[in-house]
Amino acid sequence: MNLGFEIHPTGPGLACAAVAVAAGAPLFSDGLRALRLRRGLATLEPVRVDRTVTGLVHLFGRVALESPLFAPLSGRPCAGFRLEVRAVGLPTLGATEERRRFTLVDGDKTARVLEQRGRWELSATAERDVAPGESLSDYLIALVHRIPEMTWARSSGATLHLVERALLAGTDCHVIGLARRGRAQEVEAELELTRTGTDDVAWPSTTASQVAASHGREVEPDLWVGSGDHLDFLYVTDRKPDQRHLGLPAWRVVGTVVGPALSLAGLSYLAGALDSLRAMGNP
Repeated sequence: MNLGFEIHPTGPGLACAAVAVAAGAPLFSDGLRALRLRRGLATLEPVRVDRTVTGLVHLFGRVALESPLFAPLSGRPCAGFRLEVRAVGLPTLGATEERRRFTLVDGDKTARVLEQRGRWELSATAERDVAPGESLSDYLIALVHRIPEMTWARSSGATLHLVERALLAGTDCHVIGLARRGRAQEVEAELELTRTGTDDVAWPSTTASQVAASHGREVEPDLWVGSGDHLDFLYVTDRKPDQRHLGLPAWRVVGTVVGPALSLAGLSYLAGALDSLRAMGNP
């Protein structure tokens, strides 16, 4: 194969060419995903939950729980939470979170939102200052200990400021993700939420089974919503999304050009190196 120029292969050059070929495909895939997502989000409008709605969608409805989970500060039932911990007087901020799949209820229609990786933006639902030596529940201690910096700050006598951001049961919720039609599922057992020990009040909540029973049918969601393989995007929030904050940066689509260019450059180098090695073997 004659490329019109002579290549003298070297070990580092061959290694770089191999890396370029290997990196080109994922860069192109990520760039193409970002391009599709930017185009989809630009024209996306909120729609009601309906079996005919598939693909990238913006759904809104009320949160119904499918498994017991309680917010760490307020003790209220939720589908997921983020606990932010800051040592008073220090800029360091640590956070830990838990998420469960939940059901989005819109009238008599439901959509099951999967607990896949995604972006959750939630309002603050509770805050608390923890003074040095102040006792905490075992649950809170376990959460704080997930953040090594905050464990050190508490042991050194610092006051901790805790902020809870939870997706509470029964609240309005917006979900943007990839929707597909629901499939028949076995009837799920009724979930009985137990107290966490953080409060003496048993908080009432709504479960997916209770919602289904109120409509006289089994738990079979009309839609399933997740991040999707080809878009890899899931956005959950308890307030109306701002389209300006949803768009992906323009540099993400550069991979559609850089990826093929890298692969082509690497393949060209390898092909030229092969020709050069053949020429050396046939003087």
